[in-house]
Amino acid sequence: MTTPESLELQRQFAKMVEEGVEVVVMEVSSQSLKLHRVDGCNFDIVLFTNFSQDHISEKEHPNMEDYFNSKLKLFEMCKTGIVNADDLHAAKIPSLFPESNITTFGIDNFANVLAKDITITNSYADFKVKITDRNERVKVCIPGRFSVYNCLAAICVAQKLGINAETVKEALLEVRVPGRSEMVDNKKELPIMIDYAHSPESLERILRAVKSYTKGKLICVFGCGGDRDKTKRPIMGEISGTIADYTFITSDNPRTEEPEEITKQIEEGMKRTKGKYTVIVNRTDAIREAIKMATKRDIIVIAGKGHETYQDIKGTKYPYDERVIIKEIMDE
Repeated sequence: MTTPESLELQRQFAKMVEEGVEVVVMEVSSQSLKLHRVDGCNFDIVLFTNFSQDHISEKEHPNMEDYFNSKLKLFEMCKTGIVNADDLHAAKIPSLFPESNITTFGIDNFANVLAKDITITNSYADFKVKITDRNERVKVCIPGRFSVYNCLAAICVAQKLGINAETVKEALLEVRVPGRSEMVDNKKELPIMIDYAHSPESLERILRAVKSYTKGKLICVFGCGGDRDKTKRPIMGEISGTIADYTFITSDNPRTEEPEEITKQIEEGMKRTKGKYTVIVNRTDAIREAIKMATKRDIIVIAGKGHETYQDIKGTKYPYDERVIIKEIMDE
């Protein structure tokens, strides 16, 4: 239910109008387009970021063609579009809708808004890009190549809305997405990232991305949730053991299960690799040891909880905000 059902969506829009909201940015899922949840919505700008293998099932899309065609319905509803020129599928869209006003952005291929001279470190990304009629240096404190793409997309939207370059640069410098490649400021100035990665695919994606630009060690702290898919636990252990330089296996929302049993199952996968690791069931203690180990050249990725601010143990949700935990450890 990324996009609400049509009646609920219109109810939310009506409330926004009553409250004086002037701009709405919303994710429009392929399911909502296929099932007519957004029929009757008048979109001013459509943004297409990328397209990959996903949502193929009996209850969603029978194949990739149906998935892509469902997304294309959005461009039939709006004549002003923004697409990623580096995505194989998205790059086709301008030719599919020749009558539309479509702006492209990218890094590798020709595009209207092109990032050049890119620098990615373990705490930020910066690059050069033409905003309106001037080349600007843009910095964002969410490291990674994907972050450059997201910035380019945002810059395209901002230009369509007539927002000036200085405002765009200031906003991108300050932007944080809770729990998504979120860099945590701390008095030791250590690169510490909190990310919601809690599946094999998402853990591998974030660790490989971080590994590509970190000059020092990649230190991973993660666990697996209780009362959830047990088969993924050794898989995630193997992923971290293969990619990270050091792993702290710990607890993450054990729910009704014993956390020690969960960590043992993660460890089974870890043992299939040559990765160095320590099992510390108490999550705070695991984070503390990772901080003790790290230098400014390294990066700590604390995966699994992301935006969550609780630990679910035996049916009780205890307050647990990793940003607060990191600050308390630093203050010690």
